Amino acid sequence: MKNAEMGAKHKKKRKKNDSMKDNAARRKKELPLAERRRRRRRARKRVVFLERLLVACVIAAFLGGAGFLVWNIPSLKLTRQLDAGKEYTKKEAYDAAIKAYENALEIDSASVEAYRCMAGAYLGMEDANHAKQILLDGWQNTQDEGLLKYYCTVLLNEAVAEINDDRISLETVKKIEAVLEQNMLEEEAMEVLGTACGRLKEQIESESLDFASFQEIANNLSDFYASTGLEGMAEIVSGFGWLSFEEIKLPMEYVDAYLSILENANSLEEMPERSDMIACLYKAKEIQAQFADIFAQMDEGNYEAAKDFIVTDGYLQLRDAFIGGTMEYWEGSTYIPVSREYVILKQKDGKSSFSFPAYDEIEGRTGVMTVWGNEMTDNGVQRSSITYEPAREGESYYPHTEYVISYMCSNVQRANGYVSDMNYHFETRVHTEEGTSTTMIGDWGGPYQWQKTY
Repeated sequence: MKNAEMGAKHKKKRKKNDSMKDNAARRKKELPLAERRRRRRRARKRVVFLERLLVACVIAAFLGGAGFLVWNIPSLKLTRQLDAGKEYTKKEAYDAAIKAYENALEIDSASVEAYRCMAGAYLGMEDANHAKQILLDGWQNTQDEGLLKYYCTVLLNEAVAEINDDRISLETVKKIEAVLEQNMLEEEAMEVLGTACGRLKEQIESESLDFASFQEIANNLSDFYASTGLEGMAEIVSGFGWLSFEEIKLPMEYVDAYLSILENANSLEEMPERSDMIACLYKAKEIQAQFADIFAQMDEGNYEAAKDFIVTDGYLQLRDAFIGGTMEYWEGSTYIPVSREYVILKQKDGKSSFSFPAYDEIEGRTGVMTVWGNEMTDNGVQRSSITYEPAREGESYYPHTEYVISYMCSNVQRANGYVSDMNYHFETRVHTEEGTSTTMIGDWGGPYQWQKTY
């Protein structure tokens, strides 16, 4: 029943619409021809407008999408970041420039220009360490030799600046060596290295000897030459391995090190002066070794150990060489000190010599021995004597004590009276600001030992 009613309603509505269409068609036919044409033209214009509007919308949508794609092409994004960085760099806005170059590297991690420009920005900020790291990273990531050359150029420029500012150190040498290790700018780097080593040597020769630094640099140069075999390094190692001076104080702990430097340099280029200094240092080592045990005994207060020492062949040869003027390398006359802090090296007319500081010249606190190299005979017999002065207590020269041990010919008491005989004397001298008091023990350790104080 309900469906029948709905169907009747739709039928009635269709009849009404058909009637309206018939009426519209009838009215249209009744219009004048001119009006009907005007209306057709207006209808066509609307259709054309709508068609053109649709086409325009389609084109606009296409162009908008294409423009977005073009704007986001990686190569163009990279160019925009690089250009922005360069503009910031011109304005010295280095932080902004570096940020732009970082953005560029996020787009293309192999952009050589981004690495180069970022390094330039860091150099503009006077931050050479970051610049070098960026260039090194760039070289490792791209293998672009231009970045490696830029890195080496920055290192060499730093080294040259340190040379010009008198700030040369081992680090300066290492920077130049780093360039040589990269097989870049070899000619320029060798020239700079030669200049740096020459200046360093001049500083060491003209100032108080900082031998630790000299040794460190010399060993570095030698090791670098051994590992690279670079042409020209032999000349640099040899040149640095020879100090030209009139006199230096070399700590005894560095004698072996200096010998090693000299011998290594001489193996590359033999020099008569250097060979003579090598022989001089070996003589100083020999003397130190000869006195080492007696020093230890005397430091412990065992002065009787000197009795045997001053009659050994070695000590008598030293004594006689000084008396006869035949001693080689070791300078001194009459009373010749032997100490353990340092050796005084001298050079004159291509010849080397050495001496040891006396008690009043000692900077440390160890004792001093004195060889008596003067001709002193008793009944025609040459006296053999030695002096020992213990380590100081405090900085003042006074008071201090000397112990003199002698083997000599003198009149001594025997069972049948006084006779001339060889015997030991032990003398203690105490020096104060008021004067010196002496205690003499004659026939020391003999059956008729005697003592006298004055």
